[in-house]
Amino acid sequence: MYIGRFRYNGRDGVEPRIVVARCSAGPWLDLRTAERMRLERRGASASGARRIAAEIAPGSMTAALEGGNAFTDAALAAIEVVEEAAAIPNDSVFIAPLDPPAYRDFMAFERHFSFGYRWRKLPVPGVLYEFPVSYMGSVQGIIGPDDEVPWPHFSRHMDFELELGIVMGRSGRDLRPESAPEYIAGYTILNDFSARDIQLREMAAGLGPSKGKHFASAVGPWIATPDEISPTGLRMRARVNGDTWCDTSSSEIMWSVPEIVAWASAGENLVAGTLLGTGTANGGSGVELDRKLVPGDLVELEIEGLGVLRNRLGMPGEGWTPTRREPAPEAGSPAR
Repeated sequence: MYIGRFRYNGRDGVEPRIVVARCSAGPWLDLRTAERMRLERRGASASGARRIAAEIAPGSMTAALEGGNAFTDAALAAIEVVEEAAAIPNDSVFIAPLDPPAYRDFMAFERHFSFGYRWRKLPVPGVLYEFPVSYMGSVQGIIGPDDEVPWPHFSRHMDFELELGIVMGRSGRDLRPESAPEYIAGYTILNDFSARDIQLREMAAGLGPSKGKHFASAVGPWIATPDEISPTGLRMRARVNGDTWCDTSSSEIMWSVPEIVAWASAGENLVAGTLLGTGTANGGSGVELDRKLVPGDLVELEIEGLGVLRNRLGMPGEGWTPTRREPAPEAGSPAR
């Protein structure tokens, strides 16, 4: 099953609505409409059916996943009995398929993360071979398919990152790799855009990345459930203005998806709707190719079974940046 969201033009204006399909080619069905019709067939009043359907299929993907089996049962019922009246127009605009309460990105592809340290003229830390290391991204920076990527004013070196996104379907804590797949709602494409110049500078302090990442991370165009695809052996490609920059595979991952999920849940609660990124696939960024993006570039990420995620780079704007401070005379002196 495939799950997404689109811009619904209703009587009260534009709102996000969840859509489902048996295959990515469609037909895509407005789940709220399909569920309302199913409830009415089962004896619910028109007002009761509308109220319950809105609860089961809200505009928020996280809220829907929190509904557990009620949501998945409704989605499966919708694709089993395809109601023509629930089909959305072919020209419907898809938006980010999820609105995650948390977003965490890992470094699970060895050739990519080892290059990143060499690029910064640093040795590769041994800890990267001990467990999957991650950072917390910004959920406020999530954008969807065909959304323009805001170019932060403090950067002149923009880059893409080709990643597999993992969507958590229910809450869990201290999971083990063998049980972790039961908690996964599905997979999507993730483009963790990077401002490489500010990223290089801020991470010299041993913190981050933050400003180098938080301006935009694209996801979409939809979510494929685990019965549709396996995260292993997926062909992953990146194109810029139609030119192929990367052609790689998820089979090269060092830490498996179940291991990533299990470690993310170790000692903490991992809630429904959370987005986990595998980290950039080997060769899946411009910095590894010594190539930079420029304003107006169209970046297309394609992962087998997950479609194509397209985003165009916007123009750099203007904004404030801090003025350098001089160290105090005693800074760095031994304590007495």
